[in-house]
Amino acid sequence: MRSDYFESERRRYVRLEPEEPISVRFKVIEESRRRKVATGTDRAKTKSVGGGGMFLEIPPLKPKMLDGLLRGTHVLSLQIDIPNVSRPIKVLARVIWVEGKRRVDSNRYGVGVSFIGISEDDREKIMNYVIDSCSG
Repeated sequence: MRSDYFESERRRYVRLEPEEPISVRFKVIEESRRRKVATGTDRAKTKSVGGGGMFLEIPPLKPKMLDGLLRGTHVLSLQIDIPNVSRPIKVLARVIWVEGKRRVDSNRYGVGVSFIGISEDDREKIMNYVIDSCSG
């Protein structure tokens, strides 16, 4: 596993690139009303994760949803399946950037997100996973 301790001085938390992608389910939410915009729940994979955010590979979204995420009028409701944690961690996240506003491959976008709604207990579970993975 690779850890990017010094990747960005703006980062408050260590980020980890897990050997196996972590499963994440997400919904697009209109932030002002906290109501679901997309129908159903999509699946994403992580490329890196830390206590403050993560990089996700998500399926292509409708242009209006992607635009809302980039403008900050929409957020992502995430359910993160951390290995060895009994229940999914629920988080609200703001999209900070989209990888080149292009697809990572033919079926996915690269999206960097920052957690804006997470309990300290859940943040600690993510951080414990990161620390355990770095030292193991």
